[in-house]
Amino acid sequence: MRINARLDDSYAEKLEFLQSATRLSLSDIVRDSVDRYYEAVLAEQKRKRASLDKLVGAFSGGPPDGSTRYKQDVLDHVAGKHA
Repeated sequence: MRINARLDDSYAEKLEFLQSATRLSLSDIVRDSVDRYYEAVLAEQKRKRASLDKLVGAFSGGPPDGSTRYKQDVLDHVAGKHA
C-alpha cells in the first residue's frame, strides 16, 4: 500500500529527527509507528472488553443471582472505577 499524507512542519521535523536518530527509512518508521499504535489500541480494547465481561459475566455464565443484582453490580463497578 502506498500512503500519501499531508503533514505540517512540526511533523516533518519529528520524522526527520526519527530518521536521523534511528537511521531507519521513512517507510520503516511509519510501519513501526503503525505497529505500536495498533498494539496500544488493541490492548485498550481488550482491557475495556475484560472490564465489561467481568461486569456482566458474559463468558462465565454470570452470577446465579445476576438478574436480581445487576443494578447493584453496575453501581459497585462504577464506584470501584471512581474510588
